[in-house]
Amino acid sequence: MSHPLEGVRVLDLTRLLPGATLTMMLADMGADIIKIEDPIAGDYARWLGPKIDGQSVFFRMNNRSKRSVIINLKDEQGQTVLKKLAEQADVLIEGFRPGVMARLGCDYDTLHAINPRLVYCSLSGWGATGPYAQDGNHDLNYVSMAGLPGAMETPQVLGGQIGDIGGAYAAMSGIMAGLFRRERAGEGAFIDISLSESALPFSLYSWVEAMVLGVPGGQGTLTGGRACYRIYRTLDNKHVSLGALEEKFWRNFCEAVGRADLIEDYTELDRQPFLIAELTTLFSKKTAAEWDEVLGEVDCCFTPVKNPADIANDPHYQARGMLGQFSDGTPWMRSPIHINGSEPEPANVIPGYGEHTRTVLEEFGYSPTEIDALTATGAVK
Repeated sequence: MSHPLEGVRVLDLTRLLPGATLTMMLADMGADIIKIEDPIAGDYARWLGPKIDGQSVFFRMNNRSKRSVIINLKDEQGQTVLKKLAEQADVLIEGFRPGVMARLGCDYDTLHAINPRLVYCSLSGWGATGPYAQDGNHDLNYVSMAGLPGAMETPQVLGGQIGDIGGAYAAMSGIMAGLFRRERAGEGAFIDISLSESALPFSLYSWVEAMVLGVPGGQGTLTGGRACYRIYRTLDNKHVSLGALEEKFWRNFCEAVGRADLIEDYTELDRQPFLIAELTTLFSKKTAAEWDEVLGEVDCCFTPVKNPADIANDPHYQARGMLGQFSDGTPWMRSPIHINGSEPEPANVIPGYGEHTRTVLEEFGYSPTEIDALTATGAVK
C-alpha cells in the first residue's frame, strides 16, 4: 500500500522548528517536500547547536527525507521560478510575517490565479490579521499570552514548545482539510495558522475555571491546585506525578500507600492544603525508584517525572518505535500519527544546502541551459 500523501508535492518556505516539524510529518506520510532556501543563509536551523558531519543535529532531526532548492526570492527571476514551481505544486507553506510574500509577488492571491488548486498555508506568530500580526516573538511569548505559565503555581518557562509544535499540528490539520476540499470541489484553500492561537487550546480547562469560577493561577484542577493531580518531590530530590482525578484512582492510591483515611472528601477545595501537605510529606520519605516499585503497577495514574535524556529508554516508546538514533548519532523521532499500512522507517537522508536545485528544476520543466542561465544571474544557486 502506498503512503497516504504519496505524489503530493509540497513547497516548504519555512525555517526553524514549526515548519520543519510540520513538513517532516508530511514527509513521513509520503509527501515530496521541496525545501526552498534563500541564497544567503538558508534555514537558520542548519547552523544551530552541535553538529554532525558539519550539519546541525537539530536540523538533521527535523529535515530528513526532504530536498533543498536555493532560490533568491528578492530577484524577479527567482520569483518567476517559484511561481512556476507553484503552478505544479499541491501545497505551499510559508512562515514569513504577513505581507512579506505579497512584497515578493508570491502571495496567495497571485499564486491562486496561477494554480487554483494550490493549498497555501501561512504559518505565522500571530496570524494574518490583528494588532500583533507584525510582532516578532517566540514560543515563550505565545504561551505567556495564552495563559499557560500564568496558570502555574510559579510561572516559569515550560518544558516544551507548545505554540510552535501545536502550530505544526494545526497547520497539518488545515492542509489536510484543504486537500480534501480540493478533491471534492476542485479548488485549493488559504490556511491562516497562528502559533499563538495554537497555544490557546492548551489553556482551555484553566481558562474555563478562571472565567466561570474565578480560580486564580496555580489553584486550578489541572494546574496543581488539587492534591490528587500534582507533582511531588521524592527523597532523592527527583519528582513523581500523580493524576488520580477520578475516585477509583484516588482510592487505589490511598489504599496502596496505607492512607485510607485520605479517601473521603478528596475533591473538597478547603481540604486541598491539608491533602497537599500530607502527600508532600509522604512522597518525601522514599526515592522515586522506590515509589515506582510501590505504585508502578497500581491503577492510580502514577508515573515518574523523566528528564529529556531518559525518555528514549522508556520501554513503551521503544516498543512502539517512537525514538532512536542513527549510527552517526543523529536522533530521530517518529510522528505520533500511526496509519496502518504506512509506517515508513526514518531515513537518515538530510538535504545539503541547495543540493537538489538542478534536479528539482529539471523535474518542473527547466532545461539545463535555462538552469545555467538562472544560476549565472543568481536567481537560483
